[in-house]
Amino acid sequence: MTVTDQTPARTPAAPAARRPGASWWAAGAVAVAAATAANLALLGLGHLIGASMQHPDPSGATVSVPAGGVAVMSAGPLAAGLLAAVLLSFLWKGFLRVGQIVGSVLAGASTLMPFFAETDTATQVVLGLMHVTLVPAVWFGLGAVRRRALG
Repeated sequence: MTVTDQTPARTPAAPAARRPGASWWAAGAVAVAAATAANLALLGLGHLIGASMQHPDPSGATVSVPAGGVAVMSAGPLAAGLLAAVLLSFLWKGFLRVGQIVGSVLAGASTLMPFFAETDTATQVVLGLMHVTLVPAVWFGLGAVRRRALG
């Protein structure tokens, strides 16, 4: 007696549907890296156009704007804000849209701060532009997370 193979033919499995958007950590990392890189490029541009890139500190001494300070002040608050919005979105997914709006408004409003510093106009403009870079970073970073959460 011969035994025939009765196993069914295998059909290739369909690929898993890819969710739109990005994971919170990937979107946050890209947003923080992009904003930091843009602000470091603006710092370099400021030096190239002749801006002093100095401002008075609270004690009254004049200090330079260091690259490390730009990186920390770009990455730290942005990462904290993105993380807060993502954590709150676990309670209510709509908070990602609220975070986009509030984060963008706060970043846009902070653009005015450098214009109150007692320094040259070129430095004020460059520092103001550094604040502007946070608006698209917040909007697109949380937007990618939002697409994933709602997808």
